[in-house]
Amino acid sequence: MGKRKRELSEFGGFLVTEIRRAGMSKVDFCTAVGINKPYFYESLTGTPPSQEILEKMLEVLNANLPAEDKIQANDLLDKAAKCRREIPADISDLIRAHPDQWNHIRTVLGEMLFTAK
Repeated sequence: MGKRKRELSEFGGFLVTEIRRAGMSKVDFCTAVGINKPYFYESLTGTPPSQEILEKMLEVLNANLPAEDKIQANDLLDKAAKCRREIPADISDLIRAHPDQWNHIRTVLGEMLFTAK
């Protein structure tokens, strides 16, 4: 029996599209990022890679895209966090760095989320 092909996550689909836009093969991308193929394929269908690897992926992709087509860091990082069911690291860091503002953050988030409906 052969291996069953796993479905790409939202992050994985985004990454594959961006690799194509950058004109790279998946093998060339893995080599440039410094990751092996099993790790790469797991990150397409399962858990996205660490923040450090995500930043390297972004660097490699943007080095191969024209200036007007560069990927915004938040696009890649937000999709990875969403796939992990986590808050993006930059947002978490901002919140963690301002504990004296947590009640205000709760209020503002509540207003944003409940008035947006």
